[in-house]
Amino acid sequence: MRTGLLDGKLYRACEWVTRLAYVNLLWIFFTIIGLVIFGIAPATVALFTVIRKWIFFHDTEIPVLKTFARTYKREFWRANRIGLFLLAMGYIFYVDMLYLAHVSPEWKFPFSVALLVVFLFYTVVLLYVFPLYVHYELRFWQYMKYALLIGMANPLMTLVMLIGLGILLFVLMYIPGLIPFFSISTMALVVMGTALRVFRKMEEKIHGQHDLPSTRG
Repeated sequence: MRTGLLDGKLYRACEWVTRLAYVNLLWIFFTIIGLVIFGIAPATVALFTVIRKWIFFHDTEIPVLKTFARTYKREFWRANRIGLFLLAMGYIFYVDMLYLAHVSPEWKFPFSVALLVVFLFYTVVLLYVFPLYVHYELRFWQYMKYALLIGMANPLMTLVMLIGLGILLFVLMYIPGLIPFFSISTMALVVMGTALRVFRKMEEKIHGQHDLPSTRG
């Protein structure tokens, strides 16, 4: 009996390994066909959509390629609005970092603190915006606002998310051969899994007090 139970767990583990490798390759392929800069955001939305269905609906039998491709096509322009906005914000932060080297000594510390705060906010938005996008029906600026508010209101879970991503990055740097198969998909699994717990907790807390945003199917 124990052998059968062990075999069942091993089989499920192998299934998850295969799924994650498959969607990671899909993410790479669809990012490339979007010329990278226009492909990365819709491919990420498609990836999070598939992983959300696996976790939230426990639907591991969905047609992965069909779901991925359909989501990529349907969300292409909306996802790119978010992706290009985040890219622009990241570029501005990068330019500010370069400018920091030329700031006078008396202004360097306060400017560094301000940049650190901005980087913290940017990181929180980056972590939560795609899980929010695939889970709720909101407007563009609401995704940004709620990503920041939810992330900052749940510092422990945000920290858990960052620690999980840090461990994954360490493993991927130590075994770079895993990167083409398990880099983005495993990170998305950690982020989506943690974010869904945050959303569930938030919904339980505010249920009956406020109108909840509509969740996606």
